[in-house]
Amino acid sequence: MSKDYKLANRTRQALKGHQLRQDILASAPEKALDMILEAPSPATLTQSFPDQDLYFLMHRIGVHDFLPVLAMASSDQWEYILDVEAWDDDRMDLNTMAQALALLFKADPKRLLRWGIMKKPEFMEFFLFHHIQMVIREHDDPPPSDFEDYITLDDKFYFRFPDKKISREDDGQELLPGDTPHEGQAHDEAPELIESMLKTLAEMDLSVFHGLLLETAALLPAEAEEEEYRLRNIRLAEKGFAPPHEAIGIYQPPAAPRKRPARLSGSQALDPDQPMPPQFFARFIQGELLFVQALDRVRQRQAAGTAPAISDLHNELAALINKIISADRLKIRKSKDIQGAMEKAGAYLSLGLEAMGGTEPEAAADIICTAYIEDIFRTGSREGIRLKTRAMAWYETSFLKHSTLPLSFLGESYLGVLGGLFIQRPMFFSNYAEKVLYRHFRSLKDIRSTWRLLDEILALDDFLKVLNPDLSTFTHGVLTYKSMILTLWLKATTGSAKELTPDPSLAPVSLDRFIPFFSDLFSGGNPGRIDEAKAESLARWAGEVMGQAPDNLAAPLQATLFSLIHELEEDYGAVSPDRVDPRFMPHFLLAGGPKESIDGIGDGGAD
Repeated sequence: MSKDYKLANRTRQALKGHQLRQDILASAPEKALDMILEAPSPATLTQSFPDQDLYFLMHRIGVHDFLPVLAMASSDQWEYILDVEAWDDDRMDLNTMAQALALLFKADPKRLLRWGIMKKPEFMEFFLFHHIQMVIREHDDPPPSDFEDYITLDDKFYFRFPDKKISREDDGQELLPGDTPHEGQAHDEAPELIESMLKTLAEMDLSVFHGLLLETAALLPAEAEEEEYRLRNIRLAEKGFAPPHEAIGIYQPPAAPRKRPARLSGSQALDPDQPMPPQFFARFIQGELLFVQALDRVRQRQAAGTAPAISDLHNELAALINKIISADRLKIRKSKDIQGAMEKAGAYLSLGLEAMGGTEPEAAADIICTAYIEDIFRTGSREGIRLKTRAMAWYETSFLKHSTLPLSFLGESYLGVLGGLFIQRPMFFSNYAEKVLYRHFRSLKDIRSTWRLLDEILALDDFLKVLNPDLSTFTHGVLTYKSMILTLWLKATTGSAKELTPDPSLAPVSLDRFIPFFSDLFSGGNPGRIDEAKAESLARWAGEVMGQAPDNLAAPLQATLFSLIHELEEDYGAVSPDRVDPRFMPHFLLAGGPKESIDGIGDGGAD
C-alpha cells in the first residue's frame, strides 16, 4: 500500500508538472518567463522540460532574457543547444558555435568551463584550435620581439587571434541568428569570448589552463570533428532526430499500414519514470483539417477507454515531427518554424487518412486508433509522389524538352502545377486562393484537381507533338501554347489554302488577315461571346490534326481548347475590331506585335 501511495503521489506531481509546462509553452513570452522564474522550484521546473521544448522557449522568449533560465538548465539541455546550433549539416559551424558558447558562458561561466573540459574536451579544443595561434616560451627564452599582438596570462603561454576581423555594424538581431557570416569570416564575438574563457579558466586552475592549451596544440581537427559528429548523431537519434539521409524515409510510401498492437489501446496512466516527449508542437494542432477533427473524436473516445491514450498519440506525433525536422534540415527557432512543420504533418496526415478510407472524422478516428501515425503520414506522402513521378516521367519525353522550351511556355496555370510537382517535396498550386502560391496537399480533392490538370498538360503535349510547328519561323509576339495553337488555327481556317500545311509556320499574321477573322469570331448574336459553331471549329481543326473526329478527342485536350475559347471571350470580347492593337494581344502572333519572346514575357505583356 505504501508503494502504491508513493507512486500515486509521483504520478500526480508529474501530471501537475506536465500541465504547467503546457501552460508555459502556450503563454506569451513575457508571461512564460515569469511563470518559470516565479515557480516554487524554478530549477526543477526548468530541468523537467524536454530539451526541444526548452530550446523552443529560449528562442520564443529571447536568448538574452532567457539567461536566468539557461543558468538553471541541465547539462543535457545545454548539450542539445550545442548539438542543434553548432553544426551545419555534418560540419561544425564556427560562427554559430561561438554564439552558442557565448550564450552559455554568460549564463554560468565557471560551470561551462568545468563541464566543457570534463565532458566535451575535444569540442572545446576544436573551437580554440580554429581561432587562436599559440606559442610556448621556455623559461630561459626572452620574449620574442614580435609578440606585441600576443596575449599571455603567465608569461609562458602566448596566444593571439590571427583571423580577427573588424566588427560588423550591429544589425539589431539576437544571438544565434539564422543568417550567420560567410565561411572564412571569424565571428566578432570569438576573440573576446575566448580571452574571457581562458582568463576565467586560469583563475580557476592554472594547471588545467596549461593542459587545455597543450592539448589544443596537439589536436587533429578532422578526427575530432568526425568523432564529435558521431556522438552528436547518437544523442539526437535518442531524441528521434535520425540523420537526414535516414529521416528522409518518412516520405517513403509504406508497403501496407501496420496495425497498432492491442496493448496500446485503452487509457494509460502517466509513468513518472519515463521521459516526457516534447510538447511545443501541441498548440499548433488546430484548424479544420481532417486530422485535427479526427483527433478530437479520439480524445472524446479516450474518456470511455475505447481509444489509445492521447499521450501515446502525442508521442508518435512528436517522433514524426522530429523526423520531418531532420529530413527537411530545419532549425526550430521561431513559432512559424514549428508551425510550418506541424502544418505539413497535419496536411499529410489528413491526406493519408482520406486515402485510407477515412473521409469523415469518425471514420478517420477509427484509422488513428488502429494504425500508426507515421504510416498514415507516409500514405499521404505517397499520393503526392505518384503525381511527381508521373510528371517527371512525362517531361523526359515531352515536346517541351525536345524543343528546349521553358515551362513558362505552358502558361501560368500549367506552369504553377508543374512547378509544385518538380520540387523535392511536391506541393499543391493554390495560386493565392488561400493567400499562398503553394501549400501542402491535404485532401484527395487537391490530388484529383492536380491530376486533372496534369492530364490536360499531357494531352496538350501529345497534340503539340503531332502539330510539330516550325519554331525557327517564330519572330513576333509571345510564344506560349495558346498563341501557337490559336495562330495555327487562324492560318488553317483563313486565307486561300484553308488547310494545315505539313510544316506549320509561326510567322506573324498580318492585321489585314487577322481583323476579318477576329470580327467573324465575335459576330454572333450574343455580344462579346463566341458562338458554339465557331468554338467547335477549333475542336474540328484539332481533330483533323490528330486524325480523329472532334468528339473522339481526349477529354483533357477538349477541356484545354474550351478554356482557350473562354479566355478569348474574357480578354477580347469587349474589343472592337477597329481598336485591335497587336502589342496587347499575346494570344496571337501578329505582325506589329512585340519582338520574339519565348519565356512568356515580352514587350506586349505576359500570359
